[in-house]
Amino acid sequence: MSLRVVLGVAAGGAVGAVLRFLLDRYLRAGILLANVLGCLVLGYLFGELTWLAENGGAPGGAVLTALLSETGSTVLAIGTLGALSTFATVSVRVAQTWMAGRQLRAAGIWVAHVGLGFAAAAAGIALSRISGLY
Repeated sequence: MSLRVVLGVAAGGAVGAVLRFLLDRYLRAGILLANVLGCLVLGYLFGELTWLAENGGAPGGAVLTALLSETGSTVLAIGTLGALSTFATVSVRVAQTWMAGRQLRAAGIWVAHVGLGFAAAAAGIALSRISGLY
């Protein structure tokens, strides 16, 4: 692993963490939105990378090719999206809600994040198949 990849993941992580912080700070369901967006984009990225593996390369422009390169996808998936979508934050909030005696609400929060995250990841994969980029 090169220093370039490590620094890229660190920079991507900083961007993702700041986005998550801002969403949480200014939107009531900011963490939910961050998790759903992260799952959607990661699902899309996974779908595109799968297409590339199956079809032998990207016919798109330089920006798309760089984004879908091993380094680009690592920075985006692990750095930016890993920091943007965080189920650790959700887990702490669910535990706090549970311990405050609001078990039904805690369960609802968890189900919403996991269910919508799964649906967004599936939608991202589906979008990559119909996006028309390839």
